[in-house]
This record gives sequence, C-alpha cells and structure tokens, in this order.
Amino acid sequence: MSRKTYVSAFLIGLVSVGIAVAVYSVTGRGSLWGITSGESKIGGHLYNLLGLPVESLTYYQQFKLVPVFSDPAQTIVLAILLGGALPALLSGQFLLRHLPNRWMLLQAIVGGFLLGYGSRLALGCNIGNFLSAWTAAGINAITFTAALLVGVYGGLKVTEKFFMFRARAHKFSYLPATGLQKVVGILLGVLGVALIPFLPPVVAVFWAAGIAFGALGTFSGICFGSCYRDLVNKQIASWVNVKAIGIILLTFSTGIYILQLLGIPIGFGGVVPNISQIQIALGGLIFGVGIALAGSCIYSTEWRAGSGSIYSMTVLLSTIFLGMPTLALHYDFWRAIIPPILPSFSLYSINPTLAYLLPLSFSIGLITLGISRDTGLRQTLTNLRISLPTSQKN
Repeated sequence: MSRKTYVSAFLIGLVSVGIAVAVYSVTGRGSLWGITSGESKIGGHLYNLLGLPVESLTYYQQFKLVPVFSDPAQTIVLAILLGGALPALLSGQFLLRHLPNRWMLLQAIVGGFLLGYGSRLALGCNIGNFLSAWTAAGINAITFTAALLVGVYGGLKVTEKFFMFRARAHKFSYLPATGLQKVVGILLGVLGVALIPFLPPVVAVFWAAGIAFGALGTFSGICFGSCYRDLVNKQIASWVNVKAIGIILLTFSTGIYILQLLGIPIGFGGVVPNISQIQIALGGLIFGVGIALAGSCIYSTEWRAGSGSIYSMTVLLSTIFLGMPTLALHYDFWRAIIPPILPSFSLYSINPTLAYLLPLSFSIGLITLGISRDTGLRQTLTNLRISLPTSQKN
C-alpha cells in the first residue's frame, strides 16, 4: 500500500508541473493550481439560482461567478470528483458507504463548514496555501502551515472529547453490480476524454489534470489531512502520508524551479494572495480545526466523495454550500477589522535559488521525519540487514 502511495505522490507532483507547462504553452505564462476558489464559485452559483443576489457581495465581485466550464478553478473541482469515481467503478469497487449517524452527521457538517470558512478567509486551502504556496516560496505557506497545525491539534482535542465515542457510520453499504460499474466507469471515462476538445484550452488542461488527481487519490489514499494529523499526534501516526506529501512537494517545487531556470515564467499571484499574514493565520487556524473534525482535507474530501463515501459527500456539501457562502457574507467584515500587516510575497521575486531552498528544505524535512519515525520501515531495514551476508553488510 505504501509503495503505491509514494508512486502516486510522485505522479501528483509531475501532473502539477505538467499544468504549469501546459498552461505556459497556451498563454505564455505557467500556472499553479488550487481548489477552493472554484468550490466557492460553485456554491455561489447555487444561491444565484435560488434568486439570492450573491453577485452584489464584495467576495463574488472579486471571484466572479463565470460559467463553470469556462473557469479552470471550477472545472478542476468537478474533474477531481469524476477522477475519484473512475478507479472505483472500473475495478468494480464503487461502494456507497459511511452513512453517518446523527453525531457523525454533525461532525461532517461542522467540519465541512470550518473547512470552507477557513480556506476562503485565508484565500487558500491545503493546495493553494500549502502545496502550491510552498512551491511558490510564498511566506503565506509558512504562516498558513503553522496556524493550520495549531488548529488541527485543537480540533483533535475537540474530536476526542465530543465525537470519538459517539460518531459512527451505520452498517449500510450498497455495491452496484460489477458489470454495471464497469460500464458506467467506461462511459464516464470516455465522456471525460471526449469533453476535452470542446473546452477552452486552459480549462481543458485543468479538466485533464483534475481527473488524474482524483484517480490518483482514490488509487493511493493520499490525504493532506492525515499528514497534518500525524505531525501533531504522534501516538496514532503512520507517517505514510507525511512522506507522501513530502514527495509531492519535492517533485512539484523542483519542477517549477527547473522551469524558472529555463526562463519559463510562472504566475505566482493566485497562490500568494496579497493579504495580511494575520488573515492567513486566522483562516489557517479555522481550517485546521475543520480538518481535524472532518477527518480529511479539501482534496481527499473530493476524491472520497467521488468514490462513494456518503460522509465525505456531506462534508463537501457543507464546505461548498454552507462554509464558503457564509464567509462571503462576512468578507467585508474581516477586510475592515484585520490590519494589512505583512502582505504575502514570493521569494521568487528576490532570487530563484533562494526561493527553491524554502520548499526543498521543508519537503526533505517531511520525508526525513517520516522515515525516522516509521517504525515499520526501520524494522524492515533492520531485518534486511540481519539477513544479508557479512560481506554485503560491509
């Protein structure tokens, strides 16, 4: 399982670099990726359809409600859901499961709400303000990560006290016929590929990449939330996702650094928002609590929902249709009371090599920590050494 996870992590990093290259080939400037601005727009569309004047809000004037399939940020959300479903369907393992009891339902709704509210307050989640922000060597990555880990720690304490022994999934599951699953999977896969030529070029890039991200998530079980949980609660840590996230970041950041050395410009503005570090820290703290309560990050919530988890579907609906629109209502309030102290910037604006040292050191630190704490790996290496002939040991 861990080998599959690490290979998938490397591939996620490569696809992330591929987005930058593909967008550069179309527009002349590469792009990093995120998720939550697109999710918030999808939520805004729903309330717009219900007749609520959400487009008059400052938030939706900044993040305009353009058609879904004309916007890379919205398209990648749908693509991850589709990609998450495909491996499960094609292998005949798509299973509707995790029907929550009332405590688990409350946990999903509250956790999803905080994920949505915190991520949009900070203008980024575990992708935009963590993976892509570290890759871009943005100081917002440091602020967000530190605050997020504090939030995860606090959220785990709340979970242990209120939900751990109450929240349960009902013994419900539904496994469609294997033949039906494979037919649906093939049809959805063909539809997903057939749609690409009809999309605007940049949107097509994010659509294809999103399908890959979703499929790799379901295939490997990669979750940023599990990485953060392991970092703050060593008693239950497996360290697999810590190493996996380190591999993704190392691959992604190295690719972007090479592109910079080759003279390919990358647009860092979308993942290095020009807002106060106080706002990013507050959003990261709320987001971290949401991760602990929901038990997943934004990315893993999407691929798990796509693969049939009813609990994750609930978290996702709460994130998109409750947490994010509520933040949109409060957006002017936070802008008014938070002083504009230390706006974010990318170290790439100073020097590329200096910038690359930031994600390089952080990613290697994650991988090294994961290896050093992984008792299973240490035991395997010890057993291997014991089994080797003396000449090979030396």
